[in-house]
Amino acid sequence: MKKFILLLIAGISMSGAHAQMQLNLPLLYNWNDPTIPPAFYGAYNDCWGYADSLGHEYAIIGSAIGTHFFDVTNPTNPVQVSFQPSKDQATLTIHRDFKTYSHYCYGVADEGANSLQIFDLQYLPDSVVKVYDSDVLCTRAHNIFIEGNKLYMPSTTVGGNFHAMDVLSLANPVNPTFITTLSSTNFSHVHDVFVRNDTAYCSVGYDGLYVYSFVNPISPQLLLVLDNYPEMGYSHSSWLTPQGFTLIVADETHGSGLKAFDISDFSNPIVKSVFRSNLLNVPVPNGPNGSIPHNEFIREHYLFVSYYHDGVQVFDIADPSNPVQVAYYDTYPSNVDYSSYAGCWGVYPFLPSGTIVASDISNGLFLLNGATVLAAHTPDGVNQGVAVIGNPVSGDATLQITLKDPGKVSLKIVDMLGRSVYDQIADLQSGSNKLTIPSQPWSNGIYLVHVSGSGVGQTIKLVRSGIRN
Repeated sequence: MKKFILLLIAGISMSGAHAQMQLNLPLLYNWNDPTIPPAFYGAYNDCWGYADSLGHEYAIIGSAIGTHFFDVTNPTNPVQVSFQPSKDQATLTIHRDFKTYSHYCYGVADEGANSLQIFDLQYLPDSVVKVYDSDVLCTRAHNIFIEGNKLYMPSTTVGGNFHAMDVLSLANPVNPTFITTLSSTNFSHVHDVFVRNDTAYCSVGYDGLYVYSFVNPISPQLLLVLDNYPEMGYSHSSWLTPQGFTLIVADETHGSGLKAFDISDFSNPIVKSVFRSNLLNVPVPNGPNGSIPHNEFIREHYLFVSYYHDGVQVFDIADPSNPVQVAYYDTYPSNVDYSSYAGCWGVYPFLPSGTIVASDISNGLFLLNGATVLAAHTPDGVNQGVAVIGNPVSGDATLQITLKDPGKVSLKIVDMLGRSVYDQIADLQSGSNKLTIPSQPWSNGIYLVHVSGSGVGQTIKLVRSGIRN
């Protein structure tokens, strides 16, 4: 039976016949279709999310047979609006991955004679339309990541040829074209990748983590190698804080904790902390019987991790030297040890409402109420003096910031993946100030506006909609 160390007030939510243990992350809904045949340990794999310009929210989850799209605008009563089967229906798929770009969802699988699939989401909530399904550029891929108009595909198989990582152009979103292949004599494959500002953080398994600049994608430049650090195992994935100073690395190895690297100076990366989940309270958490992190994502100063066996784990990493567990939801309560690889596969924490999407290999789709932890741990000094005039915006965005006293204010705007689109320090006067932000280059969608300084500490939503110039 599990022993739980509760940092805050814990509660119990019900899902089916099982009592789920949770801390500040209550269950809203669980979907599990028993007719889907299992692959590996269960029927499900990764998940993602999507929010349209009208405020509707959607969850995407992969299964052994295809991709499922849910309208989760009402997260206590979600509706499956579409199911899209795999290209290869004869092979049960263990691994799938998804990312969204504009109003498209891109999906890959890593088993069988499959393909790169592209789904048009602009007709939601009525329908999802498959607009591309081809194995010309990809038969299989382990993961994908999209930044700007580039699609990165780690561990790509094209026909009978295996590539460590291919990069495609999405200049035409429904007709991807090949740009380049990353290869190295130091590693054979890229397991997963995170990209920001054309800098790719490539997790390459037991060979560590390699960072490349893709400013010139035809000739990527190696910037940093992390191949000797505490509790190093199979380097699985990474994610960067919005400020870009701290990189969180997950090693998919029993007992290997999460690492917080200070990478503000690439010539001198520093491990600030090693931390972990240990809901089973095993006596040697960094040993071969310890827990295993899988995929991690950062929203503001919160790290959301899909942990095998331990479900969704949330850490406050405002101080990367001292991460604090602030929430969790155990999606896989039936286990009694950390053996094998079962339980929570993926988590998506970027929906504007605070609804958290998670997938469990055995137990399907989970919708969790993340507003509790996000609201409860918002920094002090929140001020209601920030507004977007005319939200949604179709041209330049106008912010109104009202201050009691004059002073400097930091203004940062990020998209729903935490990528910076605007950064400014402004000297403002007391009273009402109006700032014009050029938003024409941005893709239509939802952005978070962070304003801090001079008594203001607020994050608000900006919706970019309409025709771009």
